[in-house]
Formats: sequence, structure tokens, C-alpha cells
Amino acid sequence: MGDYLRAAVIGLGSRGCGLLTTIHSIHDLKIVAVCDIMEDRLQKGIKILNDLGDTPDGYLDYRRIIDRGDIDLVYVITNWITHWEICIDFMKAGIYTAAEVCGATSLDECWELVHTYERTGTPMMLLENCCYGRTELAALNMLRQGLFGRVVYTECGYCHDLRSHICDMTHARCNQNFMRNGDLYPTHGALPMGKLLNINRGNRFVSIASMSTPAYGVQDYLQRNQPDHPLADARCKQYACGDVTTSILKCAGGELMMIRHNIALPRPYSRANLVQGTQGVLSEDCKGVHLDGVHKHEEWEPLEEVYKKYDHPLWQNYDPSANDGHGGMDYLVMDAFAEAARTKTLPPIDVYDAATYMAITTLSEDSVAMGGMPQAFPDFTRGKWTMKRPLCPTKYNLDTDEVF
Repeated sequence: MGDYLRAAVIGLGSRGCGLLTTIHSIHDLKIVAVCDIMEDRLQKGIKILNDLGDTPDGYLDYRRIIDRGDIDLVYVITNWITHWEICIDFMKAGIYTAAEVCGATSLDECWELVHTYERTGTPMMLLENCCYGRTELAALNMLRQGLFGRVVYTECGYCHDLRSHICDMTHARCNQNFMRNGDLYPTHGALPMGKLLNINRGNRFVSIASMSTPAYGVQDYLQRNQPDHPLADARCKQYACGDVTTSILKCAGGELMMIRHNIALPRPYSRANLVQGTQGVLSEDCKGVHLDGVHKHEEWEPLEEVYKKYDHPLWQNYDPSANDGHGGMDYLVMDAFAEAARTKTLPPIDVYDAATYMAITTLSEDSVAMGGMPQAFPDFTRGKWTMKRPLCPTKYNLDTDEVF
């Protein structure tokens, strides 16, 4: 691979361009190629990197980047419905591949990712930055120290007032929420909590049941704030996606995970993380931890104090810069992928994780459509979850000791 990793970035919308500076800051990595199907976005991305001192080649067709034959890794940051076709093409070319998060539109695309990996051996990583959030990693560190006892229940979600995005008819979220009803964005909460439950490594999801409320939030928002908007008229078709979707996932070990999707109503941001074990609990919304025998009855220890004691090693000496994105999570997940490519090892969030957590979306849609009827969860590992498998060997490993 030479003295540095040669990286490509596909997709230069707001998220893609926003990540260029973060990816550029990764040591021993150089962005040599960027791509977008829109010329103005492509030129914007090139200018960002030019201002940082890089001179990447620009492409309107990502296949030309594959044809170069000199790319070590690729970050796919396109819209939700184009991620996986692009990922599969890069995996077939033997290039380490990572994709921004989203939910699947079908189980077939999840299986296709798995099949491509098993045929080619090319690693793929889902870029779930929230796995590297300070609270999530502190919870992981505490779990590894046995402070929660046996974890039996978790909660999580994506609770974020995105009404201005959902009603923007040029925004990718608008069409998704207008046409689909389920948990469209589950991974921010589910993947970090799933790591605590050893999903795909000694445990797995076996079923999911989901229900959604009516969809009143966005239209109410438009009628009060943008009455001339084409979707504000009460006679218009309402958004399909319920204002709140709640899913319950059952694990092979008997544990439960509850996930909430709530982006069409007024509320402060939260991933609603909660870890409940036999000896303690961590709650993001309560901003605290309670440990049996450590804290007084009904007492929460504030998270800021918890960080002083139980910060994960990745955060103990980490002072994120303004360019690291989302409080520092973006840099950590982007570097985690680069480290896997650099060491030619498995990434911390692998293709089986990607397929599993993407599948929550399409399975939740099916459950909502059937009145909340539980849906069987596919085993994308085809039994490998019961066997010890190689772990990510770097400091970015997210898995706990396997439980059998």
C-alpha cells in the first residue's frame, strides 16, 4: 500500500463534504479520488480538499475509481438507497469498503452484502459513529468491568427534531418518511446497545415487533410555520411514517431491546440509551448511573462524574477538535475503518453487523403493516454467532468477551 493509504470518497452532499476534513486528518491517509454524480457537488468537494493542500482526482462515475486499481479503501457517503450497490462493486474489486448508516429497503440487499463478503473476503464496515460516543463507550467499559452484572434489557433510539429536513422536498429524508412506515434510522441507538448484548458474537436477535403512531407532526408543523408548503394542505396525503415508532427486539439469550424512532415532533436530541443489568443501570436521559451497593437508594451519579471514573481508553486522552464532527465520534469511526485497512484486519463493525442492523428497518415496516405482529429475525451469520470468530485486533474493538 506504500507509505500511506490511498482513499476515495463517494458522495459529496452535505454529509460527504462535511466529513472530508475529518477523513483528511487521519494519519498516513490521503484522499486521492472523490466522486459525485452532480458536478457542482464534485467541485465543492475538490475545493475543500484543495484548501487543505490535497489535489484529488474528481469523477462523476464511481466505477472509474475502481478502474484505477490503486485505491486501498473507500468511504461511501451517498444517499440511503445507493449505498449498497456501490459497496458491493468495491468489495468485488477487493477494496476495503465502508458505508454511512441507513436502514435496508429489503432483506435481499442485506443478504447480498453478506454473500459478497463471503465470496470475495473483502471486509466491509458500517460507519456507525455513535458506537464511539463517549457515553456509549463508557457503558462498554463499565460492562467489561462487570459493573452492571448481567445485562438483561436495553433501550435506545433516534429522538431528534428533524421536521425542517423531513418537509424539505429536496432532502433524502423527505421521500423516505413520505413513503415508508417503520424505524427508518435504527442504527444510532441499536448498534451500540447491541454490542453490549454480544449480538452476532454469542447472542443474536430472534424477533422484532413494531408499532407506529399516526403521522400528524410534520403536517401540523407546516400548517403553523409554512402554510403555503405543498404538503401543508390537510387534503394532501399524509406522511407514511408514524411520528413515533417503537420496536421491541427479543434476543436468543432472552434479553430485550427497545428502540424508538421519533423525528417528527418537537423534542431535544437524545439517543435514549439505557443499560439495565442485575447490578446497575445507566440512563442517558437521566444523565446518570446507579450501581447497586455503590449509590444510595434512588440516587443517580451524574455522567460527568462517571466519565472521570469509567471513561473508555479511547476517550481518556482524547480532546476532539471542531473538525472531528459530532463531538469527536466521526473521527473515531473513520479512523477505526482506516486502521482496519492499514492492518488488513477485520473492522470493528463488520458485514454481519451491517446486515443485521440495517434489517431492523425493513422488518419493522413489515411488523407495523401487520399490526405489530412479531417478525422472525434472519441469522445473517448462518450459525457463526455461536462460534468464536476473529475480533477486530485494534484499539477500536467494540466487542465484549463472548458469552456461550
